[in-house]
Amino acid sequence: MSALFVLPALVSLILVIRGRVEIAFLWVYLPALLLLPNGYVFNVPHMPAISAAQGALIPIGAIALYRLVRSGVPSFLDILMVLFMICLGVSEITREHVTNDGVFLTFTAFLSIFLAYVTGRKIIEPGLRHATVKRIIILILLMGPLGFYEWRMGQSLYGVVGQEFFQTTAVQSNVQLRAGRGRMAVSFNDAELAGIVFGMTLALNSWLFYRTKAQSSDSPKELPGRLEKVHLPGVLLFGYLLLTQSRGPLIGMAAAAVILQIPRFKSRKLATCGVVLLLATAAYGSYLYFLRYTNVADRLALADERRGSAVYRRQMNELYQPIAQEGGWLGWGYLSHPRIGGMPSIDNEYLLIQLSYGKLGLILFLLIGAETFRRLIVNVWRLKAREDTAFAVSLLGAMAVFWITIYTVYMGEQLPQVAFLLIGWSQSIVPASAEASAIVEVPARPKFAFKRVFG
Repeated sequence: MSALFVLPALVSLILVIRGRVEIAFLWVYLPALLLLPNGYVFNVPHMPAISAAQGALIPIGAIALYRLVRSGVPSFLDILMVLFMICLGVSEITREHVTNDGVFLTFTAFLSIFLAYVTGRKIIEPGLRHATVKRIIILILLMGPLGFYEWRMGQSLYGVVGQEFFQTTAVQSNVQLRAGRGRMAVSFNDAELAGIVFGMTLALNSWLFYRTKAQSSDSPKELPGRLEKVHLPGVLLFGYLLLTQSRGPLIGMAAAAVILQIPRFKSRKLATCGVVLLLATAAYGSYLYFLRYTNVADRLALADERRGSAVYRRQMNELYQPIAQEGGWLGWGYLSHPRIGGMPSIDNEYLLIQLSYGKLGLILFLLIGAETFRRLIVNVWRLKAREDTAFAVSLLGAMAVFWITIYTVYMGEQLPQVAFLLIGWSQSIVPASAEASAIVEVPARPKFAFKRVFG
């Protein structure tokens, strides 16, 4: 039955061969990415397991990579991405106890991180911006009934189906419980990872609401436009975020909500500086509160599960830091780094990257984040059309959710693909005039076709 998960790859490949890359991206890759768990995989001999979304991404990413190579001089972030992948590969292949594991992990990272990045970089802009945002929001909203079932029953239908029909235990059948209720995880197999994606989608939805409001003073004729007018998608997405019962994504979304206010001000530069100052002050205050909140002698004696989780994260960061330092410039490898008894879970992506890929990997990863924010801020200041500015701000908010929250969780399941798709997208925003002149609708015919020359 697991052979069914190869279908997205085959359909995507056929569409790409026929020149319909945009259709493959919108109708195959995005649904596979957001609606199917990362644990739904198919196996190829002598290769690592490939998820349905990764399979669909391969042909699309190959076209995007070709376009990127042909586009000329790479951007600074393109160079950082290549260096990060080289660092990751060298660390995995040379530091893992089993070299084959390192090769497989490098291949998986190339699919989930680099191909997702180049796809966001070269496939979406300028003609698919609106269609992509709308598709992401609709696909996430479709998971509402499944998420409510998880919250109510404490059981994942994805896990049940995976075990009963596909003989896989990669997707958990039981979800995490908090305050007597299940934590919504749906296809992401983890409540906090789901919360990050919901928060990023909520930030993107702010642009769709702005666009719907700005383009029509009358009542929209299409159903999505009508729903946006009454804020229904935003309300549902925020409800999904609450059902995850995850504090990290809520903190990230609070920061994003402040960022999303930038277009309301006349001076974007002044507003951006004010937002940065406000968020820096809030971060310092939160850090002081976190130190007081987690200042306990024995976390196992705590009755409050939330506080115990926070204490675990503080102790984890303190105890693993010397091990990360011992790893040097290339780290220990993702699977081979030492583990402390009673602390098997590394709930901090920055710490995990330093453990796995060393100081060099962490520096490159931080530079990728810094360059992403720098480029988006420049776009917020540079773009003249208010719709473009609002879109750059919405991506800035989505990036804030991601980069803030991964301090409290690892970057697993589909999150690398979602995050680096948006990171690549953030580097390729074009002005509204260019978007208007592009083909917004997905072409009904292949881009390339033979033409009869001789009569």
